[in-house]
Amino acid sequence: MDNDLNKLNKMLLINKKQKTFYNSSRNIKIKNIIMKIWSKARRPMYSLMWHSGISKNIFLMELEWMGDLKDKRILDFGCFSGNDLSITMAEKSKYYLGIDLSDVAINKLRGKMASKNINNPNVQAIDILSPDFKEKDFDIIYAQGVIHHFQHIDTILSTLASKLSPGGLVITFDPMQTAVSSKIIRGLYHPFRSDKEWEFPFTRRTFNSIQKYFNIIGIQGVMGYSKWSIPITYINKNIALEMTKYLHQMDLRKATRVGPGLWKCMHVSMCWSKK
Repeated sequence: MDNDLNKLNKMLLINKKQKTFYNSSRNIKIKNIIMKIWSKARRPMYSLMWHSGISKNIFLMELEWMGDLKDKRILDFGCFSGNDLSITMAEKSKYYLGIDLSDVAINKLRGKMASKNINNPNVQAIDILSPDFKEKDFDIIYAQGVIHHFQHIDTILSTLASKLSPGGLVITFDPMQTAVSSKIIRGLYHPFRSDKEWEFPFTRRTFNSIQKYFNIIGIQGVMGYSKWSIPITYINKNIALEMTKYLHQMDLRKATRVGPGLWKCMHVSMCWSKK
């Protein structure tokens, strides 16, 4: 019990640092040459994911996992200034709550909601681990690029499980470092990261932890075989794009369960149900 409390207190402290970090300007966040290089190096990957249709595929898959939203209570966990599904969830659900550590990001999301005529948007700058966050009984918890920010993953997993209603779902999207290439690249730049205190891409062990609290009922790995098109962008962007589309079809077939096909991937989207 004392160890669990120590882990919780440690993560609450880290989350305060995150709040300060994400409230700061981009120039402060990317403050060293290594991070500037890494930020530029990632752009081809995200460009390929967008233009090849991978991002749209994931968006539609996650919507399908959610089902009909009209009677759902949704927690958009770590929503920042709005992710790909924030507006859709707010418009279509029975009850929507977006939370993030950053006041600055939440104010931006509030403005986006207002521009879409979503009156009195329910968004808050609050830490889900804080005792001040008392809401629960959510039908869906959506966490895009959030779960890997917690070093002691059992703490956040148990918290998410406690916030779900019976039959509720958690839908996630996070980076992984299960492929050898990802381990090497991340190992080289990680010591120089401005945000290294809260960056823990999923490992194989992460999936064991998840399965203690949840049943994984949907998996889709991303940028597995298709990651090899990234360096081709520096030679010919059109060839790289066509290569990405072709190899993504292999990921769609082979990276749909915990195992070798998934371990090749750089990212994973999942749907969990509470045990």
